[in-house]
Amino acid sequence: MRSIINITITIFLYIITINLCYADTTNEEKQTMVDVRQQAMQAMWSRLDRLSTLIAAPGETVTSSDGSTIVIGNKNKTEPLETYALIHAKEAKQDALEVAKLLLQVEEFWPLHTNASHVKSTDAERLVWIIPEAFHRYYTDAVAASNNLNNSFDLNDASKIKRSVCMLALSCGRCHSAFRKVRFDNLKKEGRGWTGSYSACWQYRNEIILNSSAIRE
Repeated sequence: MRSIINITITIFLYIITINLCYADTTNEEKQTMVDVRQQAMQAMWSRLDRLSTLIAAPGETVTSSDGSTIVIGNKNKTEPLETYALIHAKEAKQDALEVAKLLLQVEEFWPLHTNASHVKSTDAERLVWIIPEAFHRYYTDAVAASNNLNNSFDLNDASKIKRSVCMLALSCGRCHSAFRKVRFDNLKKEGRGWTGSYSACWQYRNEIILNSSAIRE
């Protein structure tokens, strides 16, 4: 009997603590947190889509920073990093660094009180809070893939850069397919960076299917 009472008291105190936490956070603050994480994600997707220039094959199209569409030539003899700088007028490594920073800045921006029950709008599925361990694993996979990409730039290793771009794209796509609401306007606005569906990355999919930890390697 005493153990039942103790459990009841513990649960009661837990509920009170949660309610007090919610009371200290206004609805406006909750929605602001959602808005910030959405803006950060959109900034990451735009950089990831630019980074896809590094894995584009001859004949594929890429979108430059000014919005124009460019076809990668069949006789393109410039190095991918040079092509990137010419098309986007910035260094690929800078975009990779910014992705890493954005991932770290909003890593804790999915607290329980920012789910659909507590804010006006969010594109995050309820699964984020139903199975938070899985969401955390997918998110940290993306962080690891992002760190690997930056390391590959430091090593100036073209093959590792290509693989790391793909692993980052695949980690983002895998997380979004499970934990983000799918709408047509999402895909139209955010492009391939939302799903990580780049043709050059298909060869790496089997690695992840056979060994999910490969995305961190």
